[in-house]
Amino acid sequence: MSKETNSLGGTIVRTFEINASPDRVYQAFTNKKDLEGWKEDHYEIDPRKSGKFQMGLESDGYVVSGEFLEIVPGEKIVYTWTINEYDDNGKLIPNWSHEKPTKVTVRFEKAETKGTKVTLIHEGFPDKDEQFYSHETGWDLLIGESLKAYLEMPPADYASWWKKQEPIWQQKWQKMTEEKMKPVF
Repeated sequence: MSKETNSLGGTIVRTFEINASPDRVYQAFTNKKDLEGWKEDHYEIDPRKSGKFQMGLESDGYVVSGEFLEIVPGEKIVYTWTINEYDDNGKLIPNWSHEKPTKVTVRFEKAETKGTKVTLIHEGFPDKDEQFYSHETGWDLLIGESLKAYLEMPPADYASWWKKQEPIWQQKWQKMTEEKMKPVF
């Protein structure tokens, strides 16, 4: 899970440590095969400045798309993030991110011990929006668990791990998101 959790308002900030080199972790964020491996979703990507990406399929009802604003191989990627949800008839459901996409910055630094310190900043959510909490949980699960396992385990072990995780993944995400949304008194 994340070592540091400084999320405030409409900005998610998370720091993770992964036992892999910064170049390898960067590759896992910019290579189609790797992305489909740890995000377990369809992915299209053109990892260069002004290049586009798309995660998911319209036929599944949910697609995230965006454009790369900055890429420094092995060090940093910055991209826009637009949430696209579709109704049962395949029609796009309008939301605030179509007018104002959020922005994701991911930094890759050599960790003090070994491996890579990954810092994720996802900014631009409306204050207290449900998408803020679901994305905060999503990043914790995707980077803090899935990517970490993907890069630290042998492929056969990761496949076995994911086979156990997949049936409960959505429930786990939902439960964690609901917990974050509960008012604190």
